[in-house]
Order: sequence, then structure tokens, then C-alpha cells
Amino acid sequence: MLRSRFGFACLGLALLATTGATSRRSAAPLVTTREIIAVYLGTEGTDARSGMVDVVRDMKSALKQQAASSNRTFVSRGVSLAPSVEGGLRHLALFGPFDEVSLGGNWTNSAVVRYLGGDMSNQQRAAIPQVIVLERDVQRDGGSMLLVGPEREIARCIGGNKIADWVRSGTPLPR
Repeated sequence: MLRSRFGFACLGLALLATTGATSRRSAAPLVTTREIIAVYLGTEGTDARSGMVDVVRDMKSALKQQAASSNRTFVSRGVSLAPSVEGGLRHLALFGPFDEVSLGGNWTNSAVVRYLGGDMSNQQRAAIPQVIVLERDVQRDGGSMLLVGPEREIARCIGGNKIADWVRSGTPLPR
């Protein structure tokens, strides 16, 4: 009898603690941040010769300012198609810092497959260099709750000349 009362008391306290934790989480204000994510895909060697290094640096700077002016956060991702991690690291280091990087694996790199698709026979879609601009919402409650929404593609520039033209025109993005 004592054991069952003790068990019910513990169960009651556990439920009370769980309910309290849940109501604390839901009482905190939910903050939504919209992120602009620029994904640069390129390869070692060709970027330095094509002028992409300066273009991508300018792009990152312009997008960061544009995102801030529209109450969005900017995230830069660098994806190198260099076959080795070491080669990819050398390649992306030319562009200055990225917030996230994906290195190694050449055309089977998981980020390459994610952004260009698994069928590399579509040579237009799989051409590099390439910039893909995405947008997503991230929700936080100030505690442990984090909800990352799906990425939505809002722009894509394929080829060095198109990327350079877009950057020279001010990297326009939809609002």
C-alpha cells in the first residue's frame, strides 16, 4: 500500500513537472527570423582564373547588407566540387569566410546532389559556377524550441557571366 501511494505521488509530481515545463515553453514569445541563404558551387582552379573570387566576395557583402536592410539574416554556404577535402578547403578559402561549407566528393558530394540534383546529364542545370539563393524561416522561443522551415529557392544564376552580371546589378532579390 505504501509502495503504490509513493508510486502515485511520484507520477503526480512527474506530471506536474512536465506540465509546468510545457506551459513555460509555450508562454515564451515565439520569434521568427527569415534567412536568406546564398549557396555558391564552384571548383578549384577555374574560379581563380574566371574572376569568380572577387565576384563571390562582392556578392556575399551585398547580400548581407540587403538582408539586414529587410530584417532578414544572411547565411553564406560554400560548396567545392574539388575531389578532396583538402583541395576544397584551399578552393573555398580564396573567397573569404563562409558560414557553412561542404567539401570533398566531387560530383557526388551530398550538397552538390542536393542543389544540382542527382541526374548530372542535364548539363545546363549542372553547370558550374552556380549561385542558388534560398529563403527559410527559423522559429525560436528563447528556450529550447527551434523550428527550421523548408528552404525555398528564390533565385539561381548559372555560369560566371550571369553571376557577375547579377552582382554588378546589385544582387536584386525578391522582397
